[in-house]
Amino acid sequence: MSFWKDKRVWIVGASSGIGEGLVYSLAKSGAKLLLSSRNENRLLEIVKSLSASDIGVIPLDIGDHRQLNNLTQQAWETYSGLDVVFLNAGISVRDRVVDTEVEVEKKLMDVNFWGPVIISKKLLQLKTDQGQLHLVVTSSLSGKYGVPKLASYAASKHALHGYFESLRAETHGNGLFIHLAIPGFVRTDITVNGLNGDGSVNGKMQQALAKGMDPLTCAQGILVEVEKGKEEFVVGGMERHTVWLSRLFPGVMKKMIRSNPVQKLEKWKQYFLKKNGPKPLSDQN
Repeated sequence: MSFWKDKRVWIVGASSGIGEGLVYSLAKSGAKLLLSSRNENRLLEIVKSLSASDIGVIPLDIGDHRQLNNLTQQAWETYSGLDVVFLNAGISVRDRVVDTEVEVEKKLMDVNFWGPVIISKKLLQLKTDQGQLHLVVTSSLSGKYGVPKLASYAASKHALHGYFESLRAETHGNGLFIHLAIPGFVRTDITVNGLNGDGSVNGKMQQALAKGMDPLTCAQGILVEVEKGKEEFVVGGMERHTVWLSRLFPGVMKKMIRSNPVQKLEKWKQYFLKKNGPKPLSDQN
């Protein structure tokens, strides 16, 4: 029987990208799904395209903190509890630090960090001592190291690691399982919908993402690692190796990312593909 069969799963950030990929994958696995994002119309379109009967929608803006406790309560009560929660919603800001307004950085932290924290704290109140709950938090390569023009985004993802690693240690043995998923380059609209430093919409897809992994493939890789019980893992192409490179050879990594890091990663990827052929989707970090 599938690990996901009849699991009560709430996906926050389900209307596009990796979140949408999770919806399609989990619907085929027989999970009971609850979908949330700001884009209610898109969620309803996704539901209509599926034949699954156990699927609900709760519109939610993760940056509007006033509503999160009540909506988390509503999500919990929909299936009389939850088994897995994917905290996948997020935005990006791409600009130089000196050109990024503080209010834009605060907005990013509200969505990427404080939203998942507030939802998680409410879930901790709702969870019984006997029950099990998996929190799957979507991080990024930027959660492991910083690169030019992504200081605010990297800060939000670093904060997730610090917070949820501490929470994992605090709650060890009480049935709470925390998984930090680190996608590499995935072909999503996060940079298209992302912001510039002045708060305007970027409107462009970063070249590395345009050539990246399909979101559905990434979602399937995440599900495999969660099923294995991995606490932290990377899903992506050759770029996933930068995590261990940063850890083992920080000086080399720092030199690589100071100028044109994406171009360097692309050259590295092409070199290794020629030498070694295709690589697995995910590694334990």
